[in-house]
Amino acid sequence: MRVLSMDDAVLAQRPDLGGPSEHPAHSRIAVWLEKLIVTGRLTPGDKLPCEVEIAGALGVSRMTLRQALAAIEAKGLIRRSRGRFGGNFVETPRLEFDHTGMPGFTEQLRRLDMSAGARVIRATTRLAPAVVRQALQLTSGAYVHEIIRIRSANNTPVLLEETYLPTARFPRLLSADLTGSVYALMADHFDTPLLSADEHIEATPASESSAGLLGVAVGDPLLLVTRTAYDRNNVPVEFSHDYFRSDRTRIRVRSRVDGGPDAQVETSPAS
Repeated sequence: MRVLSMDDAVLAQRPDLGGPSEHPAHSRIAVWLEKLIVTGRLTPGDKLPCEVEIAGALGVSRMTLRQALAAIEAKGLIRRSRGRFGGNFVETPRLEFDHTGMPGFTEQLRRLDMSAGARVIRATTRLAPAVVRQALQLTSGAYVHEIIRIRSANNTPVLLEETYLPTARFPRLLSADLTGSVYALMADHFDTPLLSADEHIEATPASESSAGLLGVAVGDPLLLVTRTAYDRNNVPVEFSHDYFRSDRTRIRVRSRVDGGPDAQVETSPAS
C-alpha cells in the first residue's frame, strides 16, 4: 500500500480549476481522480492524501472536495473509512460504459485515455442461426459474418463480443482489419453508420469457454448485453451478444422522462 501525498509525481498533473468551464470544480476533480485510477496510475490499496492536503493543493474548499470524492466513491473507485487508520483508499476500478448514444468500445476507452485492444477469436461466414435470422429479419438460408473477439482495456480482457452482420450488406468485410472498430468499418467502408439499437441487459454465469477467454472462473457473473442495431433507414444490420466482466465494468444508461429533465439509470452487477 502506498500512502500518497500531493508532492508525489502521480498527483503532479492537476486539473485546471481556474479557467471558465461548464462543469463545476467538484466534477473536474472527480474526472481527474477517476482517470488516475482507471488508467492504473493510482493502484488498488493506495491511500489518498488527507482531505485537507488535497483541498489546499487544489485551492478548493473541503466541501467541494468531498463532493468529488463522493462521486468517485459512488462508482466504486475508492473506499472511504473512518477512524484512526481511516482515509480514502483506491479500489479495483470498474470501467463505466455509457450506452447512451451508442459510442463504440474504442471510443469509450479513448475518452478515458486508455488503450483499446481486440483479439479475434473467430471470424467466419456461416448460415444465420435462427435467433440471428429473426433479429436481422433475414430469409431462410441467408448468410452472416460471425466475428468473435476479446476486447481489452490497457491489456486487461474485459469484454467478449459475438457479432453477426448480414453478408449481403457487408461483402468482403472479413478481409478488413478486425482488430479496430467494426462500427467504423461499417460506417466508413460500407456507408452504414448505426443510428439506433435495442438492447437487453441481464446477468449470466460465465461458461467454460467464456471464462477461459476473459480470465474469470466458471460461474462468475457476467453482464450480458444483447443488441440489435439499425441503420439510418431503421433496417437491422447488427446482432450481437456482449459479455462484460462484472468485476471490471458497469453499464450506464441515460433516460429522459417525457416532459421532464434527464434521468440517469446505472446498472452495476454484484461481483
